[in-house]
Amino acid sequence: MHYQIARLSSKGQFVIPENVRKMLGLRAGSKLALFTDGEHILLKPIPTPDVSAFRKMAKEATKVAEEAKAKRKEAKP
Repeated sequence: MHYQIARLSSKGQFVIPENVRKMLGLRAGSKLALFTDGEHILLKPIPTPDVSAFRKMAKEATKVAEEAKAKRKEAKP
């Protein structure tokens, strides 16, 4: 477990120290879930979804749609 100190701004913001950001792979725009029991705060990174499976599925759907369109053209009198 690592120990760091962060200061809270007047706007309720704080900076996660650079070495912690690097260790967790956090970048600008990274999302974090915040949990509290009323005394403690736990921040947990929300991983970026892997969109490669979605891209593959979209590519397959496009291929099927193009094949169906070609068959419709062939079937027209």
